Amino acid sequence: MWMKKKYILNVDDEQYGALVAQQGDDTEIAIDNGPLHPMNHWPVLQGKAMSIHHAGRMHLVHVTGLDNKGNVAVTLNGRPIKMTVMDELRAQALESLGDSVGSGTINADIPGLIVNIKVHEGQVVHQGDPIIVVEAMKMQNELCAAVGGTVTSIPVEVNQAVNPGDVLVVIDPEPGG
Repeated sequence: MWMKKKYILNVDDEQYGALVAQQGDDTEIAIDNGPLHPMNHWPVLQGKAMSIHHAGRMHLVHVTGLDNKGNVAVTLNGRPIKMTVMDELRAQALESLGDSVGSGTINADIPGLIVNIKVHEGQVVHQGDPIIVVEAMKMQNELCAAVGGTVTSIPVEVNQAVNPGDVLVVIDPEPGG
């Protein structure tokens, strides 16, 4: 059975949608709703880079994660690329925050099940810290703090079902948090 996951890629200030399908060692990728193409990849340079064969071309890719907000340092065939990579659900959640980014309240975006709470009341967190994990549509989604501050309320518990709009965690923002 093919496992498929959607991503949002921001590459050099342009946004793309990517669908990655995997079954065993086979990987296929589609960009912006295009057709799936096989993508063969092999680790090189003691695992510090990846050689990728996609759409009839070979590429040498170095990827280094920079933070937990999807920012990565990428070089493609020696050329640096400015890039962020997020799964589609996280990208939609960030987009839906709009002007409420500074509020400190983390709400459920879709129906799901709480599978892990990574903080406790009274804990000081920083913007981007992982806070809670919600399983939705057979995928686990880690929700992160939009602001830095102190966790003041966690009105949910592990194995609890949640609905869109339910408050999951409240963070009292620190000035400049």
